[in-house]
Amino acid sequence: MLSCITRHDYLYGQYLVNQKVEVFAIGSPHQKSSWTIEPNIRICSDTKVTSFRASQAVRYWEKLGYKFGSVFTDNSPFCMNARFGEILITLPESGFGDHHMASTTTYTRIDSDTIVKAKISILPKYARKERVLEHEIGHALGWAHYSQKYHMMHPNWFLGGYESKGLKNN
Repeated sequence: MLSCITRHDYLYGQYLVNQKVEVFAIGSPHQKSSWTIEPNIRICSDTKVTSFRASQAVRYWEKLGYKFGSVFTDNSPFCMNARFGEILITLPESGFGDHHMASTTTYTRIDSDTIVKAKISILPKYARKERVLEHEIGHALGWAHYSQKYHMMHPNWFLGGYESKGLKNN
């Protein structure tokens, strides 16, 4: 399970807002695995992620050349497990601390290292927060964290941004 923010990062009151932080990364972002199909996005309604918000996040990745199936909301009370060919957006399970915004688990084939399904767990209070869903969809597409300041896949939300260097779908 990939966690996208740690307890000390969440407590931003300790940071001086006008203090410069220099962070740079050597190399390029790394995609550990990828899809061979266009995954659907299924949203569990209790996450408070709207299909409009999910579609906005998907559009970020479509501009980089990724293709997706449909985006839809599941109102079932049993909406919790990802199915083959989909990225599920659901509530976290027990043990998920308040110091996390969201996390993503990908399920891959051992023989080909291709993604067959993914599960994004997100707390409702972060459902509309800028970049959180885009970042987690990046993990669902196989991308690892990349510590370049302002980059979409930066592990620290406060240092991240919309930079997409190295994320284009080839």
